[in-house]
This record gives sequence, C-alpha cells and structure tokens, in this order.
Amino acid sequence: MTYDVISRARRTTRRRVTAILIAAAAAVGAAAAAMIISAGPDPSATSPLGPVLVRPEATSGGRAALPDDLDWVDVAGVSIPVSKQSGPHITSDGQARGFAHDRGGAVLAAAHIVVRANPQVGPTVFEPTLLTQVVGADAASMRVQVAQAYDELRRQTGVADGQPAGRLNATLLGYRIVSYTDEEVVLRLLTEATDGSGSSLMVSTEVRVRWTGSDWALLAPAGGTFDQAVTVVLDPYTAMFLPFSAGG
Repeated sequence: MTYDVISRARRTTRRRVTAILIAAAAAVGAAAAAMIISAGPDPSATSPLGPVLVRPEATSGGRAALPDDLDWVDVAGVSIPVSKQSGPHITSDGQARGFAHDRGGAVLAAAHIVVRANPQVGPTVFEPTLLTQVVGADAASMRVQVAQAYDELRRQTGVADGQPAGRLNATLLGYRIVSYTDEEVVLRLLTEATDGSGSSLMVSTEVRVRWTGSDWALLAPAGGTFDQAVTVVLDPYTAMFLPFSAGG
C-alpha cells in the first residue's frame, strides 16, 4: 500500500517534533533538510539545501511496524505516538522507557529519545535521557553539545537555569526502516520543518537504535550531532515513508 504521508498529516493535527533535527538541518545548508530519493544517475548530487540521496537504498521500509493502538502525548509542545503494546511503558519524571523488542518498539523509541535529547525540553529531561538512553562512542560528545546548546538557548530566552528553553518546531510525518535486526535498527524519520524564511521543507534524518538487553537506546550520531545524518527530500518521494498513524 502506498501512503501519502504529507496529505495525511495536513488533514490531521500537526505533530511537532525535534529541534535537534532542525539544528542538524541548518548545518546542511538551509535550516531544514530531508532525504531526496531519485532515479537520477549521480549518487553524489547536491541541491541548494544540502546533500541529496539520489538512489533509494534497499530497505524494509514498506513493511508497517506500528501497532493499531497508537495514542499521542505532548512533550515540550511535541505530540509523540505511544502504544500500550510497543511502549513506552515507563513515563515517570518526563522519561520514556520500556519499549517492545520489535519493529514498533524501535520506531517509537527512536522518536521519543530524539525528542527528549533536545535542549528545549530542559536538563531535568535531557540529562537523564542522554545519560541512560544514548550509547556509543559519541554519547559523551552528544551530552556536552546538548548542554552547551541549552546554555545558549537559556541566555537567548532568559529562562531560569533548569527550566525548559522553548518549544520544538517541526512536524513528525513518517518513518522508514532501513534495516532491522534484533540488536540494531537503522531508520529514517521524516519531518516537515520551516526554514529561516518561513518556507516549509521536508526533512529526513537517519537514526540508529540499539538493543541493550532490556530496552532500545539511541546510538549517538557521529560527532554527537545529527549534522551528517540529514538529507533533502522532494514531495514525490515522501510516499516512500509510512505515516505515524495507527497501524502505519
């Protein structure tokens, strides 16, 4: 089944997600980015917005991963899907843990951890998230960079130390699983973001999650930022992503 995730999203409540992805997109070139998948011949093509992936990678993205029992919770202005079946099953103190050891659990873990690793949510949320739910060689670097970003946002907004520092500004549209094993999952999150001029752009960020033996954890991106994980996507190719809707 082909899903038009953009039209679905525009017909439903806009779901905001992750400034960390927007910051990464800015580094690509225009304050927003996404994945373009094209039949073009040049795999190293670029656009004015940043690098372009012009050959679709072999993926299992067409296979729906999410269960039919999705609901939504708000985290710092972001609506994120939750499921009694796939998790999270532990949500105390602003955290999200306890995801099912399956495709749905991996997708939801990726979305929840990435949102809670943003400086905007404040240190009471991002510090324990980064400390306990982010793994890999670049995890320490990610903790440092998020803390620095929080200090800068706090100075800009004038909020007290320890408080949330603003709202997240992007719309979560869909996901695509690139590869899945019981130990590690590679997926792409599709978001709609607004650049500095107010224009809307499609953005895709590659996210990796790893099974720790008891839960999914985010594998910190190279260098501790998502700068190299984003690419630019055009409207026709958004249909390659599955929507964040019940059973999607």
